[in-house]
Amino acid sequence: MEKENKYIDILKELVEEHMGKKLYGHSDFTELAGRVYQENKNMISPTTLKRMWGYLKEETPAPQKRTLNILAVFVGFKNWQDFCEYQDNQNDYSSEFVKRHTQHSFLMEPGKKIRISWYPNRSIVLRHEGDGDLFTVVTSENSKLESGMKVHCETFTMKELLLLKNVKGKSITEPCDYICGKIGGIEYELI
Repeated sequence: MEKENKYIDILKELVEEHMGKKLYGHSDFTELAGRVYQENKNMISPTTLKRMWGYLKEETPAPQKRTLNILAVFVGFKNWQDFCEYQDNQNDYSSEFVKRHTQHSFLMEPGKKIRISWYPNRSIVLRHEGDGDLFTVVTSENSKLESGMKVHCETFTMKELLLLKNVKGKSITEPCDYICGKIGGIEYELI
């Protein structure tokens, strides 16, 4: 399943390259649906596309095979299976270079805050304590983390899983790790 999710992310990137832009709003997905029909005579709903890109703020199941087939054809493959076989032969997914924005904790000034959000509708604000990778949870919305908890984190990378290490707080009897962004990774902003 992890490999399939990676391939879906690659497919979305290729679709955006084919469109010549990132897809953000309603008009982008309507335009994509039109281009898919114009180029390949395949009908696909803008709502289906919004769901696949995570534009809709609802629980989204994995894309249907029909949707993946249509988009694979749109970017030049015979079907989804052909696309996956090509990826299997082209890439080694046990390692890769990070091409997304990354924030390193050692570059943050003491007291600087970072807001992290992830699906579905969860967010936290962390304050850098100036001691390497140590942060304090300032606020927490819809997550199991609580204000005042101490966590360790070396890097924050857009659209990737975030691991907070050695989490300590009043409600945790033994330090443990906490994962954010299992679906689609995290977004962050310095505040």
